[in-house]
Amino acid sequence: MDVPDIDIPDIAHIADMDVACPAFHIAIIPTPSDRGLPPIIVWPCQSIGCIARSLAARSRCDARVPGYMPSTFRVKSFRFDTPFFNATYVDNDLVIGNQDKCFVSQYYYNTATKKAVLGIDCPNLELESTRTVIQHYSLREDVVYDYSYQGTYPLIRMTVELPARKPFDLCSAFIFTDVTALPYYRIKPNNQLTADVLSKDDKLLNIFERETFFYRGPHLARHFINSVLCDFGCN
Repeated sequence: MDVPDIDIPDIAHIADMDVACPAFHIAIIPTPSDRGLPPIIVWPCQSIGCIARSLAARSRCDARVPGYMPSTFRVKSFRFDTPFFNATYVDNDLVIGNQDKCFVSQYYYNTATKKAVLGIDCPNLELESTRTVIQHYSLREDVVYDYSYQGTYPLIRMTVELPARKPFDLCSAFIFTDVTALPYYRIKPNNQLTADVLSKDDKLLNIFERETFFYRGPHLARHFINSVLCDFGCN
């Protein structure tokens, strides 16, 4: 197989600045690109410091960040929609735990597609809140329910795709969140109305969690990146 000439992106030289990642790595992936050539994948970094400098070199982000995540983080109110269930949810006094266990699981640049990919894994992520459920109906008013929620997610995996146009823009980037396993959870209805309708049937839980993290994942990923790697100035 002929190897095409490659133009190593200017993130690659950043690796030489860090003793923990003395050289970038190149891999030929045997999947044809839309130009008929195998894409060339470059892994420019193997350390957090190197990744942070790489992002800063290709964006307007501020590299003066704490460099770590607190073990818990509180959000006064977090609202998300679940279209499949015709409902809106509000997590009140949300506590996110084990954020300090999140880590960068992937960072590479594809010279064929001119895109960078940044992956973040969060094992045993914990969520706790008082949850308001607004159930929507056609041609009638909403009904509101309320319950307490505690859940532990074995692994939440977030993937950020950054087009190579300068500068990298985390704030407008699409972030895909994979709920790799269903959570272990406890719920407690906070009134009789909720207790009367709260279902113990989990067969649609997979759909619910994927819809939930469609909204929740980008917030988690941006919080991690802005705290640990480089601050792009958006939540």
